[in-house]
Amino acid sequence: MTEPKRTSANQELIRAVWEEARDLIKRLEGSTVQRFSVEAGDTKIEIERGMPAGVVAGAIPAAAAAPGEDTAGAAEADNRHAIKAPLVGTFYGAPSPGADPFVKPGDSVEAGQTVAIVEAMKLMNHVQADAAGVVAEIVVVDGQWVEFEQDLMYLEPAGED
Repeated sequence: MTEPKRTSANQELIRAVWEEARDLIKRLEGSTVQRFSVEAGDTKIEIERGMPAGVVAGAIPAAAAAPGEDTAGAAEADNRHAIKAPLVGTFYGAPSPGADPFVKPGDSVEAGQTVAIVEAMKLMNHVQADAAGVVAEIVVVDGQWVEFEQDLMYLEPAGED
């Protein structure tokens, strides 16, 4: 008999935490907060919000861009192919701290090759090249927060000098 009560209590706790999270979402309308979590006991709900209206997907946040750096249109200007972040998270250019990076500028890559990792909610998600080419530029730094479809690096098409 105690098992159903514990399950019911757990469901009530989850419902209460979810309602608190929902209230927070309503209060954060129009803010720049993109990710937050609510915890109660052993229950934790993490929420990642979509881009607020007026923000261009893939744009580098002002705090992440170097002063004077303008990456908008860089790929189109010289026919490079952008490899984009598949999700929101933390960018890592190497498989582990202190390890050699997956790729460096000048390296040739094949379609499907792992070129980086984006960590989201403690899961390591491999970023794979979707085209073959030569790494021309890596535009984010190790440990940087990246947004969905943000340019991570540019490839020059294979066979071009």
